[in-house]
Amino acid sequence: MKYILLNNLDTITNNKLKESYKNNNYEIIYDKDNIIILRLGNEIVDEETYIKITISIVKRANLNNKVIDLTEAFNYAKEKGIYNKLNNKFDWYIRNIIIKEKNM
Repeated sequence: MKYILLNNLDTITNNKLKESYKNNNYEIIYDKDNIIILRLGNEIVDEETYIKITISIVKRANLNNKVIDLTEAFNYAKEKGIYNKLNNKFDWYIRNIIIKEKNM
């Protein structure tokens, strides 16, 4: 399982990257407000909760033109079996990943 976030990219770049990822068997699981999340592999049971957390953090962070690998955080959720509830550790993973990317 692998998750990728495309954020605030121009339309041409978004379309090219979505096409490229689709050709590599990724599935688009979120595509709104210039934020795209792609998944490769099986979904976790309550993926929707984790997508909501991720989108909320991304919007507050005001990231510009980023492609971010979210796999580590989503794998944590799957390994711990925390499918049906919010989890501070997952939230921490997402925030940490986004802050690192923002500062680069």
